[in-house]
Amino acid sequence: MTDQQETADGGTGLGAFRRIIRPDGTAVDRYRCPTGYRADTRGIWAVRETREGDVLTRVTYAPLIIRAVYVDPSGDQTVELAWIDNGRVVPRIVARSTAKRGRLLVATLGDAGLPAIEADAKLLERWLAAWEACNWDAIPRFNLARTLGWQPDGTFVTSQDSPLRVEVKYDEQKPALAAHAPHGTLDGWQDAVKHLEGYPAAQTALHAAFAAPLLPILGVNSYVLDIAGRSTRGKTTAAAAGLSAWADPSEKSDGMYSWRTTMLALEKRLNLVNGLPVVVDETKLVKDPEFVHAVLYQVPKNRGQARGGGWPSGLPWHTIVISTGEQSVLTYTTDQGAAARVLTVKEPPFGTDGPASAAAAIAVRDGCAENHGTAGPRFVEHLMRLLAAEGKTRLVARHRELADACRGENDMSARRAPLVAALMLAAELAHAWGIIPFAPPESSAWKRLFTSSEPTDNRGEMALDVVREYVAANSRAVWRPHSTDDAPVTGWIGRELVESGRSTVALLPERLKESLRRAGYEVESVIPGWRESGVLIENASYRPAYLIKKKINGSVARMYVFSPDVFASDTNDGE
Repeated sequence: MTDQQETADGGTGLGAFRRIIRPDGTAVDRYRCPTGYRADTRGIWAVRETREGDVLTRVTYAPLIIRAVYVDPSGDQTVELAWIDNGRVVPRIVARSTAKRGRLLVATLGDAGLPAIEADAKLLERWLAAWEACNWDAIPRFNLARTLGWQPDGTFVTSQDSPLRVEVKYDEQKPALAAHAPHGTLDGWQDAVKHLEGYPAAQTALHAAFAAPLLPILGVNSYVLDIAGRSTRGKTTAAAAGLSAWADPSEKSDGMYSWRTTMLALEKRLNLVNGLPVVVDETKLVKDPEFVHAVLYQVPKNRGQARGGGWPSGLPWHTIVISTGEQSVLTYTTDQGAAARVLTVKEPPFGTDGPASAAAAIAVRDGCAENHGTAGPRFVEHLMRLLAAEGKTRLVARHRELADACRGENDMSARRAPLVAALMLAAELAHAWGIIPFAPPESSAWKRLFTSSEPTDNRGEMALDVVREYVAANSRAVWRPHSTDDAPVTGWIGRELVESGRSTVALLPERLKESLRRAGYEVESVIPGWRESGVLIENASYRPAYLIKKKINGSVARMYVFSPDVFASDTNDGE
């Protein structure tokens, strides 16, 4: 009998490996020892035959094998090593490239007790390669997920090993992955969230949690649900209730994320999910408004920033970001386009009922901390059955109906309608499937929360307020015809003139740009809106038509001429 023919019951000492169970729970009847090696309870030995007899060279100091291979959606492989340490099986998963480099393998798994030393790195590499080649038929291969949520084959992963093993690409993702695990019961979770009934603002986070897996199906990009308002109103509790459908929302876990972060770190957190929500708590921790502005535009792209130099680039995701804080994320940006990417809830999530509101919030918080990670998987079970029955067409059609019904009265509400409709559809499904223990909000509640006109929806009007304030604060720097006043030290900002019998103001381009830029606006971004609403007087003989030549203190310059209505007073203040 040759070495390769000997089994775990033979003389090679592989009996120790019989205690190593496959990852799927089945036992291995036999492993073969590669030719040129021996194994016993003391380790692995390389055998070299000589005339004087066999010469043994130690490879490892305990039995060590590859017991499984995992293949991710892109085809990259990882391997699960297993060794015996004081009678205990120690499994560890490493990238295939790490297992092929002995020194790197020792450095990576040395702290875990890998029974090998760097001096034997080459021997270790050859042993693992020979072992796998000899036992290829006994080593199982499994599909591997890199993220939670939707996989390329249509599988949906809700937590580790449910239904696929998840091996994240970045160590920073591991704590959040660990938080996505079931605990308690679905009944217990339902008893907790039952206290949200009667608080539609708080329910929005719950509906967002179930809307997240619908986004890829409906063709809706990722977006931000912004729960903003003064403290002690239950913002974080509402967001935690939504997250609890999938993960542990309590402070003892890393399920909740924080605005005290960087763009790359946030991208890695978003990259962990493809159809699950992400909670980013407390906007007051933001140090740079530009960071929030960048996030609001990056999230709907479903992909991170492009980077070179070996940095993570273009990390993909599909999610609903639930943001909380006393300050709305929209206050960190002056671009009107950002408002179309955000649903802002400004009502107190748990209302203003005093003790009753506080009691409901506490019941939700404590109940979801004890029961979490059960509702989301149940929702996915129903969703998968619906999709298997060719239900995608029905979902898309219903989403379109809901979007048409909540378009509101202005363009901004219309742009946000598909986002609101995703929440409405999720609320309908979760209730119909017996997951959310109360009916969805009435249509009037949805309209009140999301489709009413907000001042922040009109960035052009907000920029006009800046112009009005600038002119009022610098009235002495506005040149008036026939005036004998000397020019101010800082120069004129524009001139007064009469249009259609009414007084108005024309501003010099650079002074206007300067005033808007200090307030966070770029004049080029607000001009289209101003022109559409008739804010600027135009003359077709000029290019562009909204920059008109006017005299100022004996000179001629092109200026922005504002309509008299911009500065007209609608109140009688005695002036």
